[in-house]
Amino acid sequence: MKNIARRTIALGCVGLLLAGMSGCDKTIEKKDKIVLRVITDPSIQKEVNSIADFMEKTEEIEVKVEVLPLQESGRDSEIQRLQTQIMAGKGADVYLLDTSPDAAEMKTELFENPYQTMQSGALAPLNEYMKTDSYWNDTTYNKNILKAGQYERKQYIIPITCYYYVLSGPNNVEKITGDTLKEWLEQADKLDNSELKKAINESLYLTSGRWFQPAVDYEAQQVLFNKGKWKAFAESYLSHQQERMMDAVNDIENQYQIQPIRSFIGGKGISAKIIPDLEGRRMASVMTYGAVGMSSDHKEKAYEFLMLFLNNKMQEERNENVEQVLNGSAGITVEKKKISNWLSDRSEETISAVQESFEELDGAYFITDAERTLISNIRETVEWGVEPTKGWEKFLSDLADKVWEQYEMQVKE
Repeated sequence: MKNIARRTIALGCVGLLLAGMSGCDKTIEKKDKIVLRVITDPSIQKEVNSIADFMEKTEEIEVKVEVLPLQESGRDSEIQRLQTQIMAGKGADVYLLDTSPDAAEMKTELFENPYQTMQSGALAPLNEYMKTDSYWNDTTYNKNILKAGQYERKQYIIPITCYYYVLSGPNNVEKITGDTLKEWLEQADKLDNSELKKAINESLYLTSGRWFQPAVDYEAQQVLFNKGKWKAFAESYLSHQQERMMDAVNDIENQYQIQPIRSFIGGKGISAKIIPDLEGRRMASVMTYGAVGMSSDHKEKAYEFLMLFLNNKMQEERNENVEQVLNGSAGITVEKKKISNWLSDRSEETISAVQESFEELDGAYFITDAERTLISNIRETVEWGVEPTKGWEKFLSDLADKVWEQYEMQVKE
């Protein structure tokens, strides 16, 4: 139908020209649709295409979705090309990107450091659109997470999914009552429950990039990462980790685990406690997020596009239950009331436990190369089970220094 309409306009112009009439160009200009250019990651392209299809059917708008290649199929060169375009003021209207978890194999990101991108002027502030958007008046969106996308009191990025770790298991995980990660380790050491102690000793390294967050204050241009505190805890933890208890846990339903919240199976009598950092903060990392390009000529429509991942407009227009679940994302929704949709295959007890943990989040941050340096080095050393040639103290001291320098460079760039 779209092609027929375009052909009709073209034939109409021919007729006008044959009749010696003018003004056809102006007629075409009025009939032209708004065109939105959207850049996204392959993990969420299905959902982005669904949103694009909905918007094209309900509005006079055309959406061109560009999917970033996978890592092994020219991703680096394509990202370099797009970054050059953005720097030249020719970026996309909408960016919907999906970050890899910190423990995953690293992929090149379009916005390597979203904090720097917000400062660069490449993204449009969204405050004026949010002020008139009724969604923000009555929402279960966790506003603590929203702050991650702000710079100098302006909202540049809207997080859509988040990712955090929990300690899960039978209700007696509540025996771990410490406020800080150091207190958790000390309490676990005194436990009689060998299975709970084992879960903490053997798996806490998975969160090593999260032991101190947030690590940087970009507005104050200050590195918050405390090398001494991180190193001291790492030494203490690794000394415990070396004393593994090798008895297997056979009852999978009652197994204690440290795991990402999206992987939490839960069930009756199973709890989930958010793992705090060394300062006692309960932080999530941002996974999927949306932003509007500063160079866009259609910023309001671009904002409306990315908000379709959060509001209920699609459900209301179609008069049906449309679940906007980003199945490709490792995270979960940043809205408490929609957690049940994201975990629709889980029990009511599991959903309730996740919602309770979600409410405890103090904030969120974007994963950068510094966090990946921490997790990759600690994970590799632990999983190989080999003590560094120059000893743990030297290894951890060098690692803490290296990461602190990475954070400092990120602040200065």
